[in-house]
This record gives sequence, structure tokens and C-alpha cells, in this order.
Amino acid sequence: MHDPARLHPVRALLLLLVAVAAGCASPPERSGPPPPSGEADAFGDAAARSVLHVSNRNWLDMNVYGIRNSERFSLMSLTSMRSDSVSLPTSLLGGSGFQLEVDPVGAVRPYKTSRIYMRPGQSVWLRIENVLAQSSVWVH
Repeated sequence: MHDPARLHPVRALLLLLVAVAAGCASPPERSGPPPPSGEADAFGDAAARSVLHVSNRNWLDMNVYGIRNSERFSLMSLTSMRSDSVSLPTSLLGGSGFQLEVDPVGAVRPYKTSRIYMRPGQSVWLRIENVLAQSSVWVH
């Protein structure tokens, strides 16, 4: 016959294991733009925020920069085989456009996209391939 007093520690141990496993689970990757905050910030009007989505399919970690005229802005660092998003500063948008520069950590040759023209509120997607020249960029 089962002893009810002995069953209680087993249940407690099982609940503890479930709690520890849930605490060790990694958070999901961000795949979309950050949620709107309803107020303006350093990147301009929250309603017209433009977002850069990057998918790094390269074996190397990457630093991503925005270049407008002769000014270079650091946008994000991205680990190999990961995706992330970041708001674009309004200073990159409009007018003469901008380029994205992908600088592999530990390599000497960065990759630059062609000139990108976009309006506030649009988003740009950059997919970094293992062969950098085969990378792609599109605006929507």
C-alpha cells in the first residue's frame, strides 16, 4: 500500500525540476520591430519608426553599420546564425539614401550594400549569407 507521507516529497521534487527547467529555457528570438511606446524618442516619431531586420547566416559574428555621406553609425552586433532587429535613426532616412556595411568580426573585408532609399515607417531587411557578395537587402 502507498504511504501518502512518502508521496509528498516526490511531488515536491518533480515540481522543483519543472520550475528549474522552465527557468533555464532560452527566450525566443525577436523577429519583429520593437513594440511602439507611443512617445517620441531619439529615433524620431514612434508612429513612423523604421526598423532594420538582420538575419546572419554567416559563420562569423557581424557588426552592422549605417553609412550616410561620410558618416558611419553603429547599428548592431549580431552573433553567427542569429536574427535581430533595431530601430533606424531618422538621420539615415530620406534624401540621398544610405548604405549598410557588414563587417565580419575577425575578417578584413567588409561588405557594403547598394544605396538604400526609404521613407520613415518603412522597414529594411538584410540577409547576410556565408558568401558576403550573395547577401541581399530589400525595403518594404
